[in-house]
Amino acid sequence: MSKTYKMAILGCGDFLRWQSGDIKDAENIEVKYLFDPRKEQAEKYAAELGGQAVDSDAICFDDPEIDIVALFVPPWIRRGLVERACAAGKHIFTTKPLGATAEECEAMVAAVEKAGVLCGLGYNRTANPLIETYKNIFADPEIGRLALYKQDWLHHYPQWNDWALDPEKNGGPFMDAMIHNQNIARYLMGRPMKAATYFSDKHAHPDLKCGDTEFMKLDFEDNGSAHLFITWAADLQVFSTEGNDREHIDICYSVSEKGWRLTHAWADGGQVITASREGEKREWKVEPLPQNAYQQFAAALDSGADSLPADIPSIQEALEDIKLVRLVEKQPGSRVAIDF
Repeated sequence: MSKTYKMAILGCGDFLRWQSGDIKDAENIEVKYLFDPRKEQAEKYAAELGGQAVDSDAICFDDPEIDIVALFVPPWIRRGLVERACAAGKHIFTTKPLGATAEECEAMVAAVEKAGVLCGLGYNRTANPLIETYKNIFADPEIGRLALYKQDWLHHYPQWNDWALDPEKNGGPFMDAMIHNQNIARYLMGRPMKAATYFSDKHAHPDLKCGDTEFMKLDFEDNGSAHLFITWAADLQVFSTEGNDREHIDICYSVSEKGWRLTHAWADGGQVITASREGEKREWKVEPLPQNAYQQFAAALDSGADSLPADIPSIQEALEDIKLVRLVEKQPGSRVAIDF
């Protein structure tokens, strides 16, 4: 590694709490600035990550030493910051959902492509050793390609911000959370989407601006399908309203085209994937990846690559995720053809 890349972080809320460990571990990343409208938040993470808490985000874009801006902000304010970063020639690391509308996301993609900068997204699958192990398993001819991906998420609706429940700013449970698994399913399936059917309802919270329960059946070419269900109607325990600390039930399994059923669990301090079929069983231990997402991002810059590693979702992928959700939610209950 020939260079340490200087990063400015805009948005020092709950997402940064989950990312701070990897940022600290990235020896090729140096945090120089942190900005948040609540300056005490920026100061809190400056003490943990290094760098200076600043009063304005302008210095993050104006300082020529800054190579990367991390935009850990709500989706409905992201477009302007992406465009400012692109105008300043800064590379971008941000999070899902990319934007509140497909039009905003298309504008961000256009800005990134015009500027020629790299932009990576933080999803659950980003530099995730579990997902990379699954990806390798489904490349094994003895197991066969992924045929069915099924994931159910149950938890309480978010209480730590005032925008997650607003369809015009975020979009409800699927856009806010299940989009993680939509992206995983697309990645593991490895073939084009063909059609989707979407359902949304208010089971337990009629006063919410959005539905509290949503489901998508997403079909792929060559008989692939993902069944993605999420509910905020399950009033499970909320541990803290200061951040995403709530009881979470996650039910997930996959089936390969050769009839193997795959699940994963924690065992002996690590994750293990198990495949079973007609009394047969195979297991794979999930091994850590050589680099986390921030290390990979910096390494890509160091190599002069014009794209990021496959396990870091691109801004184009993020656009397609938003386009898919916004398309099918307009036609609930109907099977909608996907042509992008």
